[in-house]
Amino acid sequence: MSTTVSLNDNWKMKKAGSQESFDCKVPCSVYKTLLDYKKIPDPYYRENEYISTQICDDDYDFETTFTADKTAVECEHTVLHFDGIDTIANVCLNGIHLGRVNNMHRVWEFPVHGIIKEGDNTLTVKITSPNRYIKEMDEKRHLWGVDSTMTGYTHIRKAHCMFGWDWGPMLPDMGIWRSVSLIVPVAGRILDVYYSQKHTENKVTLKALLHIENHGCKKAMVEISDPQGNIAAKADISLEGSAEYYETELVINDPQLWWVNGYGEQPLYSCAVTLYDENDACADKNTQRIGLRTLTVSREKDQWGEEFCFINNGVKIFAMGANYIPEDQIVTRCNEEKTRKLLADCKAANYNFIRVWGGGYYPDEYFYDYCDENGIIVWQDFMFACSAYLLTEEFEETVRGEVRDNVIRLRNHPSLGLWCGNNEIESAWEYWGLPEDEEAKRDYLIIFEDIIPQVLKAYDPCENTFYWPSSPSSGGGFKDASSNHAGDMHYWDVWHNFKPIEAFREFYYRFCSEYGFESLPDIKTCRAFADETKGDFDLCSPVMAAHQKCVQGNEKIMYYLAQMVRYPYDFKQLIYSSQLVQADCIRSNVEHMRRARGRCMGSAYWQVNDSNPVISWSSIDYFGRWKGLHYYAKRFYAPCLISCDDTDRKKPVLNISNERMTAFEGIVKWTLRNNKAEILQRGEKSVSVPALTAQNVLDIDLSDELKNRTDPREKYLEYSIMENGKVLSFGTTLFVRPKEFTFLEPAITYGISESEDKFALTFCAENYAKSVCLSLKTADCVFSDNWFDIHGKEPVTIMIDKASLSRKMTVQELSGELEIMHN
Repeated sequence: MSTTVSLNDNWKMKKAGSQESFDCKVPCSVYKTLLDYKKIPDPYYRENEYISTQICDDDYDFETTFTADKTAVECEHTVLHFDGIDTIANVCLNGIHLGRVNNMHRVWEFPVHGIIKEGDNTLTVKITSPNRYIKEMDEKRHLWGVDSTMTGYTHIRKAHCMFGWDWGPMLPDMGIWRSVSLIVPVAGRILDVYYSQKHTENKVTLKALLHIENHGCKKAMVEISDPQGNIAAKADISLEGSAEYYETELVINDPQLWWVNGYGEQPLYSCAVTLYDENDACADKNTQRIGLRTLTVSREKDQWGEEFCFINNGVKIFAMGANYIPEDQIVTRCNEEKTRKLLADCKAANYNFIRVWGGGYYPDEYFYDYCDENGIIVWQDFMFACSAYLLTEEFEETVRGEVRDNVIRLRNHPSLGLWCGNNEIESAWEYWGLPEDEEAKRDYLIIFEDIIPQVLKAYDPCENTFYWPSSPSSGGGFKDASSNHAGDMHYWDVWHNFKPIEAFREFYYRFCSEYGFESLPDIKTCRAFADETKGDFDLCSPVMAAHQKCVQGNEKIMYYLAQMVRYPYDFKQLIYSSQLVQADCIRSNVEHMRRARGRCMGSAYWQVNDSNPVISWSSIDYFGRWKGLHYYAKRFYAPCLISCDDTDRKKPVLNISNERMTAFEGIVKWTLRNNKAEILQRGEKSVSVPALTAQNVLDIDLSDELKNRTDPREKYLEYSIMENGKVLSFGTTLFVRPKEFTFLEPAITYGISESEDKFALTFCAENYAKSVCLSLKTADCVFSDNWFDIHGKEPVTIMIDKASLSRKMTVQELSGELEIMHN
């Protein structure tokens, strides 16, 4: 039997040349270990980042001692296996050099027969300073990258954002960031298995390609179990000669298809491959889960140019989600619990799609497992972003290895919808006014339009997973990478170029894979990185500047606040106002795109999460607290959405976007109210909207009601859709910007009741209350809805699952914790 022994425990870390060492456990790194021992201050607090970066000017050694038995020593094929070393390092066993590693994103294996000994063995990983390495490399050959990073980062295959980004600090950590093991394949081992599918009527032909390291095994068996645990198909394979690859086909009748979230269920089949030795004993076993589905991207020509659209089992999907970045700037602090919580929050906001951005790292297996289980399409960037690369022989070799390793690891996940070569590099060459560098520009085409497609053809052909050379792109070759007629687009004129929020509606994207707007995080998050007693709670303070990585970011927040809302009277109001404007901005664009379904087929706002406590574009902050945007996302990504096109403020048009597999058959209701929430006019209409369409369903003429100069400041439109007596979607539209509306003091009142597992909070008001924000002073929870409107005395009930509370509390304690803000 092939054995795998974990070597994650009992490591020691020390600075090269130092006698002081620290016990640690893989995953381990310099920053994590020093923080665990309180040897350095929290780099996220105030301005500590600036004294933390230089820690990685030094080399560090990681060392462990492990025991090997006689079998491990005698086996000629025993290997040391590293799932991730960060980054430039030399690996030694018992003082003998095994090899040099140069890529954080790769798997590394070293044969140790003849070096490993029975009893105690000493394994050492000597890691070179990334700071020094990139400085030396950049002095030899400068390559362009983004300005908010440490110069030279593009020379090292390490998560680019560890050197800083426009949302992240410069903390270029180093260490052993994924598992280490000793593998002893006595009779053989299964290196990997690739499953490809062919779908025909009522059956799926599954092709299993086994990559085997054989040292005397005679057969293998493939067994497919359906989601209920029944055997759906199995096959025996005879292993002959010295072949490495073996193939078999299995037919699954009446397959249970895997669907994207919102379009169907996500049944998963278990695929087990067992390797048998000459005594018919199990030599190795490989088990994976797959979904039976077709999932690709359509680039079909149409009246607007060329569509860019995910197709799942023949159905065109409107992708709804956001961009995902590393969950912690100190990568070794990431864990499965935090990732699953984040992705659960994405699903709760009706995501069916997430883009893994190319300046971080390839996530762990559990990230994709959750997406498989919950129907979230993964757009997977390769880890290249906003940079030029020089294609040396060493660089090409490590890039090929990186792509191969990660494609093999991820290719069987049903959630994997697209491989993308890089983030923004093609468009940068076209539009950013970069310095001339013909060599690097030529190498770009070789890497992303030649090398990566070659590797994919060998390990995950395009007919199985779609490949896209860059994001944004219209297909590659520096041909109008930011076209709104084909491919995907990043739209940043709103925010970076100070265009008004209404400018979103000037564009009809085919697929908008980046756009965004910043806000401040929750005040409890601000307290984690700033000291109110030292004057930090001022947007112009040095600490707030240190936690704003976007150039002129805080100035942009204030610029847009001045356009939309009245001036905040204190720091807490500033946080509220920034989150409100952010949420309204993104809502405006999403609703515009969803009304254009068919022409536009995807929305991924920037960004869902943070890697540190920071002022950023996120909808969920570093500590997992939902901003207003995430509550808005839950509404604007609803399967059935009502929205208002108020381009002509006096003649608004109501639209229903139906992203369901069944028609909407229900009622549209609208009400014109004054600022006291009194009803001035109302109407309703029965409508039918076919599945997977968006339609304008009602034109409302309010010319008479808005004819006086003050009318738009004192009236607003409320609307909703109902089906079978249930409200599916709702919204309100002001006819002026919020700062111009005559809000009356709403005088909000509330009551709290409880059941075994929930609290119910019911709110009323004397007048119209817009964008009511609920929060807790010291605790945390997720509300069933938030940032909602109260239409006077019409009650609104909000639920809290007690399980979502960060600590237990009574009704009285909850009432004492509750804080309410409004526009």
